[in-house]
Amino acid sequence: MKITPVLLSLLLLLLSCSQSNETEALFLNADLLMEDHPDSALNLLNIQPEIIEEFSDKDCAYYALLLARATDKCKQSLLPCDSLLNVALDYYDDDEKEKAVALLYKGRLAVEMEEAEEATTCFQKGLTIIQDFPKELKTKNLLLSSLGNIYFDAGYYDKSMEIYETMYECCTTDLEKSIALNNISTYYCLIEEKDSTLMLQRKALNYAIASGDSLQIAMSEHNLSLEFDSFDELDSALYYEKMALEGLPQKENHGNCYFNLGDLLLKTGKNKDSALYYLTKALDDVSIESKASCLKSLYKLEKENGDYKTANTYLEEHSAIIDSLFYMEQSTEIQQLIYEYNTKMRVREEQLKGKRIIYCIIAGSVLICFLIILIYQNYINRKKRTQLQYKQSLEQTQNKLSSLETTIENNQLMITLLKQEKNNLKQEHDSKEQQVEEREQTITRLKEEKQQLLNWLFAQSNIYQKVITLSKQVVPDKKEMKVLTTAEQEQLKNTIFELYNDYISFLHKTYPKLTESDLLFLCLQKTSLEPLSIAICFGYSNTHPLNQKKYKIKVRMDEEGS
Repeated sequence: MKITPVLLSLLLLLLSCSQSNETEALFLNADLLMEDHPDSALNLLNIQPEIIEEFSDKDCAYYALLLARATDKCKQSLLPCDSLLNVALDYYDDDEKEKAVALLYKGRLAVEMEEAEEATTCFQKGLTIIQDFPKELKTKNLLLSSLGNIYFDAGYYDKSMEIYETMYECCTTDLEKSIALNNISTYYCLIEEKDSTLMLQRKALNYAIASGDSLQIAMSEHNLSLEFDSFDELDSALYYEKMALEGLPQKENHGNCYFNLGDLLLKTGKNKDSALYYLTKALDDVSIESKASCLKSLYKLEKENGDYKTANTYLEEHSAIIDSLFYMEQSTEIQQLIYEYNTKMRVREEQLKGKRIIYCIIAGSVLICFLIILIYQNYINRKKRTQLQYKQSLEQTQNKLSSLETTIENNQLMITLLKQEKNNLKQEHDSKEQQVEEREQTITRLKEEKQQLLNWLFAQSNIYQKVITLSKQVVPDKKEMKVLTTAEQEQLKNTIFELYNDYISFLHKTYPKLTESDLLFLCLQKTSLEPLSIAICFGYSNTHPLNQKKYKIKVRMDEEGS
């Protein structure tokens, strides 16, 4: 079974009645329902006047605060709470926090009645009282918000900004922070600080999203749209207004969103049919002042569409509303002016009977003075236009100079970065060259060690011992010196080719024309054998044939190398 707010309140009422009197149970239930279900709390507090009269002064004062709070949360007029709020103001002393709450709603009632001075007094006095209650941040926040709005509407923008900043410091929830930042961003939008305006409004939207309050999210998106519109970023303004309209709860008034969306579509010229739809739909849901603006936008739209008859109708309605507003604001003053004018006219008619000639002269003088004033005013206007053009040219030049300075600074920074990168690359290159050099030295050393090992292996062979033995012969005639036989030469070749296979493969690949004899000679040069010993390996008793062989090998290698 689903527990509705009304059923919940009744259950709580029955439970409380068993513990205390009926009035206290009523107030307790209303207070419990206030935050999440203010409409149910307001219905619960809807008590007949004769019952209220039976309340004690204490109960009546507390009832007044609960009723005003519920009424304010439901966005209804506080006028029915006026007399009850007076009771609360009389009952509570200046050292009680309830007095500050009563002053809050009394001030909001004064705002509703367009009594700005009385509202300001209430809010200021309420803030003075609430300073003694540091934990009552909620009440202080509401008082600051209302007072800041009064200052803003009165044109004291800097003072209102101080109030809003103090209000933000008192915020404890994401919803309160979103409301405070909305107000602060409005101030920055007014002084045309684009970056601060958009940054703060986006921050307000993020807090609204974090709070999960769909109405506050829609309001933040709507405000963001208005601010983008004021900075001529129409696409962004259109995007956020669509988001606001989509997320706005159905029970809330959609008129302002309809009007702003229609006006943006009209400005962008993307979809005039949709613009006409939203502007027409907004007429029934906006205030009288906004309705005048809406009618003016519809007039422009129909005029662009060529429907001059409908456009004139909208223009006439717009003019009628403007005249009506002006008349409502100025009717008393106009009546007084009319009375004074009629009195002066009757006196003047009596005086004009004998002074027509004098008046003609005066009229001529006035006309001449008027012409002189027009000429002088025209001169002043031309001078102002010239000064304005000069000022604009100066601003453009300064902006261009600033842009050039920024470009120069950016290029200088880029040069510095490139130089740094170049130095880093050079260091890296030097490091790699050093590594290459070290590895080449290591390879050379290893090759030498490898060669020594190969030479050692060769020195262990029988054929090497044979060559060494033959090289130590002592004979009177070199022709009698013994050398390696053909079989021993073949054994030597096989041994050398087996040990120095890698070197032979390298020589064969690099110099394909070299013979096996040439390869054997080059390998023997790598060993520790003396030239005479190498000659003995090839069957010679002296080194002269080796010199010829070395020359031929060099010629072949040079030919293939070229």
